[in-house]
Amino acid sequence: MSVKYADIIIDISQTNVDRPFRYKIPDELVDSIGEGSVVKVPFGRWDSVRTGYVIGLADEPNYDIDKIKSIIEVSENSVSIESKLIQLAKWMKDRYGCTMISALMTVMPVKEKVRNRKTEIDIRENIPEFRPIEKLEKQQQDIIDDFVKDIDEKRVSLLHGVTGSGKTEVYIKMAEEVINRGQDVIVLVPEIALTYQTVARFGSYFQDSICILNSQLSKGEKYREFMKAMNGETHIMIGPRSALFAPFQNLGLIIIDEEHDTSYKSEKTPKYHAREVAEKRAELEGAKVVLGSATPSIESYFKATEGEYKLYELTERAKGATLPEIEIVDLRDELKRGNRSIISESLYNKLRSAFDKKEQAMLFINRRGYNTFVSCRSCGEAVKCPNCDVSLALHGSTKLMCHYCGHVETKPVKCPKCDSKLIGGYGTGTEKLEEEVKKLFPDIKTLRMDKDTTARKGSHGAIIKKFREGKADCLIGTQMIVKGHDFPRVSVVGNILADLSLFDTDYESAERTFDLLTQASGRAGRDDIPGHVVIQTYQPEHYAITAASVQDYKGFYEYEISYRKFLHYPPFYNMLAILISSENEDSASRVSTDIGQAIKNYIDEMTQVGGNFTDKSSVGGKLVDKSAIGGKDIPDCIGPTDAYIYRINNIYRKVIYIKAEKYDILTDVAELADEVYKKHLESQESADSVEMQFDFNPMRII
Repeated sequence: MSVKYADIIIDISQTNVDRPFRYKIPDELVDSIGEGSVVKVPFGRWDSVRTGYVIGLADEPNYDIDKIKSIIEVSENSVSIESKLIQLAKWMKDRYGCTMISALMTVMPVKEKVRNRKTEIDIRENIPEFRPIEKLEKQQQDIIDDFVKDIDEKRVSLLHGVTGSGKTEVYIKMAEEVINRGQDVIVLVPEIALTYQTVARFGSYFQDSICILNSQLSKGEKYREFMKAMNGETHIMIGPRSALFAPFQNLGLIIIDEEHDTSYKSEKTPKYHAREVAEKRAELEGAKVVLGSATPSIESYFKATEGEYKLYELTERAKGATLPEIEIVDLRDELKRGNRSIISESLYNKLRSAFDKKEQAMLFINRRGYNTFVSCRSCGEAVKCPNCDVSLALHGSTKLMCHYCGHVETKPVKCPKCDSKLIGGYGTGTEKLEEEVKKLFPDIKTLRMDKDTTARKGSHGAIIKKFREGKADCLIGTQMIVKGHDFPRVSVVGNILADLSLFDTDYESAERTFDLLTQASGRAGRDDIPGHVVIQTYQPEHYAITAASVQDYKGFYEYEISYRKFLHYPPFYNMLAILISSENEDSASRVSTDIGQAIKNYIDEMTQVGGNFTDKSSVGGKLVDKSAIGGKDIPDCIGPTDAYIYRINNIYRKVIYIKAEKYDILTDVAELADEVYKKHLESQESADSVEMQFDFNPMRII
């Protein structure tokens, strides 16, 4: 029997988590050790016995074989949270084509020194107050009764409820049932701004049994919140995507609110989706998963219609509230009538009426800044970032900023290309919208909520609390203001330019537009004040806009799912994007070309083999199932081609897209790409730094 070795991490709470140690596996333990195993090993100069976690296996030693120590034993009965999370990390490594280290760094809390002990108070000081929940309404109670009856069934549930239907109250009652069984709950929210509201609602019921996570906490603060969960000091973790890895010892329920939101997909390696990882963690730990949204993702609703998910529905608003009256305004007609303002006549009248009655309004535009871009009216040249292939956005009256690399420069007084003084801003953003509102309504108070106004710690909660307390009449912002917020005095919501997301260059643009419009509309009329919504657009006939105007999710879904099926997009097909990037343009091109050619050769072999073989056949050096090959599931390969934004921060980016019906084929393609990539790294030709990333089922064009 050949000698085998294991890479083991000794203390996963320290920052040296990325430094595993290689140990010899005794012959008698070879069959009982795998990735995720908990073992006892000798460690350090005095060979003290320590607990270790296996993160990888190897056939060769990585240094002097005489100095490699042996594993003492396997902890057969260990079910520690560390071992569970390491198993989850291994699954993520295989699922998303990343290294074990990057997966492990994602799921494990890393210990950092906390410099300021007062910060724990700071993250809670701006949380608004909510009344404890009353008696549930019939639809809500029916769902809870069914949830309790099937609490031991581990199938994923999807809660589809119209905006304002009381989904949060259902979540709270579900959490109560699970906690009463001695188990713990994770509640995911898509935006940091929603953390404060969700904490307030759960806190009014569970008091101090809650820990909080969000991106504005320091590493030390995050670690302390994680340790509360690990030590059993709290039973509910609330936060965005990373809260999914809260180290509860007895996890019973994972709730993903606004499950359709794109922020649940990680933009960093590993590019995981929180929904998929939640399902896997629940499977490993025997927990339930509940997804909730007024606009479920196409993939989730498809699984519900196919019976893979259990579907719950709330069709009416809570507390007797009615859905808002929604009007579509054709901006082309506004221009014909001579109205060049970004506020239509109809929206102006509704805002004036609301402000006169001391009601509140929200105005949504999915662009921050003052203008979208600055360009020359003489030669047409836009002012671009020197580091990226994008135009600079105007902030205020003189500052130009790149939203990709952060480059800042002063607005030029004349065109850099032709010296013309006919240079100015075009388009609009939140800053310009706020300025326009102040001109039209000088007697009101406004608040603006976008990335620029929420950079400081606690600013999200401060803005929300101030608006909820009635200290401003109009809240203006990007998409962060439309997701799940409950402001009872809001009677008017204006969607300033619905087209901004409608024609993005990816297959989900219509879905994203429908989601944003429906969610934004749902902020109006949530209490006893009737709601009015105005959708301003240049494309009033588009199906995403017409469906959103009548809150018709199912009508939109039927149209969209047919489009996805016809064009081989998810959920019917899976996609893989391979991004190759380098500071050297030639290196990026050379490596991406070789990877693309290897993939196309692999596909050619698969096509030639067809169905003329036995149960297993070799394609590209791999054994492939017969069922995975044949006419209907030959993958498509597009590229390599320039990425949507070819240069970001002086990094050149090439991309390859592959579509296949079966996910396993994409993982094989990723392995093949990785082999070619590693050969390039080893060759002298590719001395320049080249990076490669995999993105399975990307949510946007890369």
